[in-house]
Amino acid sequence: MLLTMFSSCNIFEPREAEKPVDPAKWNSFPTTPYLCLENLVYSYDYRENVFNYGTLFNDIFIFNFDPQDVRDFTVPVRWFKQQETEMLMNVHLQSGRTRDMTLNLFELSNQPDIIQAQHAWIFREYILFLNHTQPNLANEFTGIFQLYLERESNGFWRIHEWHDYRGNSEWTFGRMKNAFGS
Repeated sequence: MLLTMFSSCNIFEPREAEKPVDPAKWNSFPTTPYLCLENLVYSYDYRENVFNYGTLFNDIFIFNFDPQDVRDFTVPVRWFKQQETEMLMNVHLQSGRTRDMTLNLFELSNQPDIIQAQHAWIFREYILFLNHTQPNLANEFTGIFQLYLERESNGFWRIHEWHDYRGNSEWTFGRMKNAFGS
């Protein structure tokens, strides 16, 4: 009777394999400013890219906080590559789940990008959603940023400067970065 019961349950047959999870998106060869910009989004959207994040920036990278945020809140005027990469690592370490952030970028109709052979200026409105547990910190951050990129001798584009500006909300990228900074 037991043999009949076990054979009807098919416990000795292999189960169907689960479909593999798609790997995190990443452009390994950022040979245009827009591929570098995509990688910026991928760094926030996929925690697997946290270790690639530092490759987006050249060695003398500067993040400039919104001047109004500097006046109204305890954020620094600027910070550099090490603080930038540590910040994103802290965000991912404190979140615990794989999809806790979503970054959406939108072109500005009144400010077209300026792309030259060795330099580029990219202007975007952003909405960053971040699921976190820090008290007194919003989950949605909005504003406008300006990125200044340079093409390096290997042909890859890197972010040299990032300027953050308030939009209609005082919850900016800079305030989020400062909250998770080291």
